[in-house]
Amino acid sequence: MGAGPSGLAACKTLADHGVDYTAYEAGERVGGQWVLDNSSGTSVAYRSLAVNTHKGMCCYSDFPLPDHYPGFPSHEQMADYFDNYAKHFDLYPRIRCGTRVEQAEPRPQGGYALELGGGERVEHDALVVASGNLWDPQWPALDGDFDGPLIHARDYMDPADPVDCRGKNVLVMGLGNTACELAVELSEPGAAARLLLSARSGQNFVPKIEAPVPHPSEPLSGLLAWLPKGMRDAAFRQLFPRVTKPIRALYPAPESVGLPPPPEDFFEKRFVMNNDLFERIEAGAISPRPGVRKMLGDRVEFEDGSQDPVDIIVAATGYRFTLPFLRDEILGCAPPDLELFRGVMHPQRQDLFVIGVMKAICSIWPRSEQQMAFIAPLLAGDYALPSQAEIERESYPILGVPFGNCQFYTADLRRELERGRRRAGRGK
Repeated sequence: MGAGPSGLAACKTLADHGVDYTAYEAGERVGGQWVLDNSSGTSVAYRSLAVNTHKGMCCYSDFPLPDHYPGFPSHEQMADYFDNYAKHFDLYPRIRCGTRVEQAEPRPQGGYALELGGGERVEHDALVVASGNLWDPQWPALDGDFDGPLIHARDYMDPADPVDCRGKNVLVMGLGNTACELAVELSEPGAAARLLLSARSGQNFVPKIEAPVPHPSEPLSGLLAWLPKGMRDAAFRQLFPRVTKPIRALYPAPESVGLPPPPEDFFEKRFVMNNDLFERIEAGAISPRPGVRKMLGDRVEFEDGSQDPVDIIVAATGYRFTLPFLRDEILGCAPPDLELFRGVMHPQRQDLFVIGVMKAICSIWPRSEQQMAFIAPLLAGDYALPSQAEIERESYPILGVPFGNCQFYTADLRRELERGRRRAGRGK
């Protein structure tokens, strides 16, 4: 379900393993989030959007981004890339664009009956969900009333669309990648007259990294390749903050420019990658503020008691993880609480898979590709699951994998795949 970047990886990998499939995409074209004004209504792309990770990390393992693309391609270039990927691997014949899945109900014999937009019903033996978790806006809880426009970052297109921010006092709420990018854009000459950036909690900041970083598909090597998982993960938690310290040191301490200090747990949040934020703050173009305490009509009161006049608020406060086509009773919990075997399979429903929902320092779709390299052999009968006890033991929250271990996660999937192939009599 879905033919965005992760859904396309699912299509291609299933085809490689001879698994019959149909993909349902609500929009009129593939590419998901990277299609500006996608007819699915779920795109969060804005006109200046570009990838945060270098093109060497945000491509599929078998389909590099074009050499003439810049290091950090635009949304237009990424949308064309996904379209070309689908054409190159002949995926379009099995993708039903403009078709939304309204409801998925389990069948007594296994598999699912899907109700599609328009009332059509179809049945499938398994369900791979690739609808993502960056489309359903998370709105901040705000006390009081605000007189001006309040929009979510999902609806933002540019400083004049959907509301005209030019010459206005604009407050951007949030401190993630999108919040920082919008704050920088809205602080440019000719945009907002004054730009306030409000944040309740801190982040670790790094520039957009142009240095080579391993792709999720690259195997581990050296000591990390043979260390037991527990020792490896413990070493990673100790070493990764030290390895990235020189990069983080390229910026001053966030609290020295008025931003909240970084989180105590280094792995709590993804890094914010931005090349211009600190320069804009130090130049006075962006004014940091603490979290919002109360709305006062044409003013906003912050947690430190200060107040500022505000004409427009842009809430870049993230997204909820929702699966509106699957009832909570089917999942056994609300989606944010979902635990999955190896991060991909429902532990009680061995015909339900979710990919592309994760915290990752790499791009999401290369890691989705590796998830599908684990799922497709199972659906093809080349991999046998372990005992139910082990399935439950190796299930964990869908967003619980620390963001920095893309290669580790891939390595763990590959090791389990090898064990499962031996159980199925397909390996040595």
